[in-house]
Amino acid sequence: MASIIKHEGEVVSVNGNMARVRIMQAGSCSACQAKAMCASAEAKVKELDAVMMEPVAVGDSVVVEVSQSMGWIAVVLAYVIPFILLLAGVAILGRFMDEAAAGTLSILIVGLWYLVLKLMNSKINKHFSFTVRKLTH
Repeated sequence: MASIIKHEGEVVSVNGNMARVRIMQAGSCSACQAKAMCASAEAKVKELDAVMMEPVAVGDSVVVEVSQSMGWIAVVLAYVIPFILLLAGVAILGRFMDEAAAGTLSILIVGLWYLVLKLMNSKINKHFSFTVRKLTH
């Protein structure tokens, strides 16, 4: 069974089987292995949409879950691939043009990668889904 990353939060709104949840930066972030590459480690408050595993209402305390493997895939898509594109672009393009032009074009290639990710957002979101359950004390 895959490890699960969990964050406590509060339901802000409900729409069908989706709940918008506000999560707070928790002390558990300091022990997380991916904290250096995680955007939530920098943010104090973050809102996200999650599939309800059971009925929840606005104001409910909940636990948002995602598999750790999905977290690592997100890190690869958002950080590792752009870094490789940048280095490969400079190395390859640097053979055909001056360094400034190669660097500029490599940055544009990385920008295109992020544009592709943005355009594929709905398809990617089908694979990266958060789930939400009521918090039990």
